[in-house]
Amino acid sequence: MNKIKFEGGVKALLLIILISQLFFNNGIYLFICMLCFYIGSYYLQQPYKPSVFSIIFIYHFLQIIAGVWQANYLGNEIDYRADNMGLATIISAIGLLVMFFPIIYFQNKIPGVTIETLKQHADKLSINKTYYAYIIAFFVTGSLNGIRFLLPGYTQFIISIVNLKWLFFILLGFQCILKNKRRKEFYFFIALEFMLGFYSFFSDFKTVLFFVIVLYFSMIKRITLKKFAFAAGIIVVGFFGATFWTTIKVDYRKFLNKGSASQTVEVSQNEALAKLYEISNTQRKEVGTSATEKFLDRLQGTFHLAKTMDRVPAIIPHQWGNNWGETFAYVFTPRLLNPDKGVLNSSEKASKYTGIQYAGRDQGTAFSLGYFGDCYIDFGILGMMGALFAIGLLYGITYYYFLRNSSSNYIFNYAVVCALYMRFFAFEMDSIFFIGSLITDLIAYFVLARFFFPWLYRNLKYNKEDLK
Repeated sequence: MNKIKFEGGVKALLLIILISQLFFNNGIYLFICMLCFYIGSYYLQQPYKPSVFSIIFIYHFLQIIAGVWQANYLGNEIDYRADNMGLATIISAIGLLVMFFPIIYFQNKIPGVTIETLKQHADKLSINKTYYAYIIAFFVTGSLNGIRFLLPGYTQFIISIVNLKWLFFILLGFQCILKNKRRKEFYFFIALEFMLGFYSFFSDFKTVLFFVIVLYFSMIKRITLKKFAFAAGIIVVGFFGATFWTTIKVDYRKFLNKGSASQTVEVSQNEALAKLYEISNTQRKEVGTSATEKFLDRLQGTFHLAKTMDRVPAIIPHQWGNNWGETFAYVFTPRLLNPDKGVLNSSEKASKYTGIQYAGRDQGTAFSLGYFGDCYIDFGILGMMGALFAIGLLYGITYYYFLRNSSSNYIFNYAVVCALYMRFFAFEMDSIFFIGSLITDLIAYFVLARFFFPWLYRNLKYNKEDLK
């Protein structure tokens, strides 16, 4: 297996970091989480292969370990909010590894490539055509975003098509890096996508950052102390940025929806960005202890699983497939055939199994157990591992299929899988939303791979006009 090489100093530093976890409060939980992270990331990411699942793995890991960080930040034992918080942390970390075992297997089945091979495949594509295709997709998807919730029966399909913009973004990014062309234009669109992401109720500015990280990770062959220090600096900057966003986002979202109980934007783009600038200036001095604790609480994803474990099976019995059965029944029953089909309200299920009464859609909010929690409710700890393995197997099989069948070009295929899987990065995704989105996207991309991608690849291929 072709693995990323670590400089000797980096290996020693990583070992010191791992062992040092045992000397912190709640050290055993920190150590187990970090060990699972080391194992998963070491075998998952390989030189010059797509890093989309590496980013998904890392974000899940952060949501698992953040609960321990939160407890330590407050000076508490890990079970200070839920009796089973420690156990939930451990089984989440192990479950994450179990889910990614099949993905690692299929990542290993992909033939190793060199930077020279990637450059050869990049040269087969026209960077100019890709650039203009991305610009067209940028404006078209902007229009589709405005109508996606106006057509309830087609919302998921429209979202799947909208995400195709990121295929062109990644495809352009790989070519800019490998050909060293149009980099300034690409950096401009990174900044533009980031700024426009604030004109959204759901913090879409994170999306472009994830895709930029995917590009960077996919190009890594060797990790040096310099690269490690640079990554550490980015993490620190990202932490303070996320903490600051936690401070201002409540007021900003109230402005976006004009105080209504909805998750919609009711103001113009200029008004939204002007308000964001105003709030940022007035509240930047208020970032402190409470904001850090709120950020860690927002990041962590294991609390609901822990509260669920407090009640299942002690108060509520395991459902032995009923929850997932309802999930698949909801997903595979089109609203066109069942106009009375209910609206997804994840807060209702979260309230039932955690015992915490959460506000729901009527109040413009949504809380979710997360699909790890749904697996536990139905099958217990051991059965949960089997369910997560099945999810990972679905990921791995389809990932391998699209990497082999989307085109004959590595770069094009990398862009396909990155665009397809990136939106499944969150640990707390409700099972209905998770499965519904995944199945819809897979169906859409199977159709695209059969009928659209061959045509698209032919029209993006390099020709002599690119010399002009």
